[in-house]
Amino acid sequence: MSETPTTTTAPTSARAPRVACVVVSFNGAPWIADCLNALRASTVPLRVIVVDNASSDATCEIVDGFAEVTMIREPKNLGFGRANNAGIARALADGADHVFLLNQDTVLAPDAVEHLEREAALNPKLGILCPLQLDGEGESLDPTFLRYYVAPHVPGYLSDALTRHPVAGHYLAEALPAAAWLVTREFLETVGGFDPLFFLYCEDDDLCARAHHHGFDIALVPAATFRHLRGFHVKTAQPWLKQLRRRGSRLRSQIVCDIKRPSAGPLRHLWYVLGAHLFGGAQQLLVHFNWREAAAELAALLRVLPQLPRIRRHRAVCLRRGPHWIALSATGVVGGDPDATVTPTPHTAPAPLGAPMDAREASFPTRPPQQ
Repeated sequence: MSETPTTTTAPTSARAPRVACVVVSFNGAPWIADCLNALRASTVPLRVIVVDNASSDATCEIVDGFAEVTMIREPKNLGFGRANNAGIARALADGADHVFLLNQDTVLAPDAVEHLEREAALNPKLGILCPLQLDGEGESLDPTFLRYYVAPHVPGYLSDALTRHPVAGHYLAEALPAAAWLVTREFLETVGGFDPLFFLYCEDDDLCARAHHHGFDIALVPAATFRHLRGFHVKTAQPWLKQLRRRGSRLRSQIVCDIKRPSAGPLRHLWYVLGAHLFGGAQQLLVHFNWREAAAELAALLRVLPQLPRIRRHRAVCLRRGPHWIALSATGVVGGDPDATVTPTPHTAPAPLGAPMDAREASFPTRPPQQ
């Protein structure tokens, strides 16, 4: 008997909110209550959907205390991207115009979604809108956000903020992290959701690259803010083998993301990426004498090589327009195949209730019929 997810649906009003907020949780008991309480205070009404990745702590019990929240309990950990896809699919089926993706270890400012929606309405080309990420105390920019995203990708905002020039409504960026994203329905129906190739790490970088390929812009909206408590980024002492596996997993995701980049030629770029990472591993060993980093690079390459046909198939899918990956079931699969893609049109009619489960999934309507 196969495991199936459990869904707890909150009571719905006659007119559902136009913005659905999807929160993926995993052992988030220390933060989830603060996250959901902040969403309650939003100046824009939100339909909140929590997708729990088989937490072993009290996360689900805490979420059950929020009667307005719809919760999907997954029987196993699907990873960040696939769990978000399950929430996005539910949000679109419920008729949301925008989907707001939010990490569990965050506290959102009450007017954040209001500012994001305003910029989205004024600039239809924006597919991903990101609020300003502050540290846990809310007193300054999150250091990781500043170092890896604002400084290299949004220097215009940094310049205006430091020189006290008027701050613009939004600043275009090459990529921004998915800790908090407002994504438009048009974007999701054109570009799709997170590629299930990624369990964790780089799934947002991949989706940003696909956004640009399909003609959408990514923007930082400074008036919208949230505090990132960094629950998953607290450094703790770990055995070296566990550190090696974690680093290898991150490098594997980076290699897959590099191979999938839509802007590069498929075959020549493939050998360039593999050669670059092989050279990087050799450099770590022979120049820096860092055998652990070299071992992690080698382990990542060995994981990627057998998956090259699958990665190239996924790349070909993502180059096409369509709501790829988000029409998956709540378990993240169609017909038992995690690689399966379905591309329903906005006018696809729902399958009859008596149809097999995979048929219902493959034909879910991206917008419910107007009453």
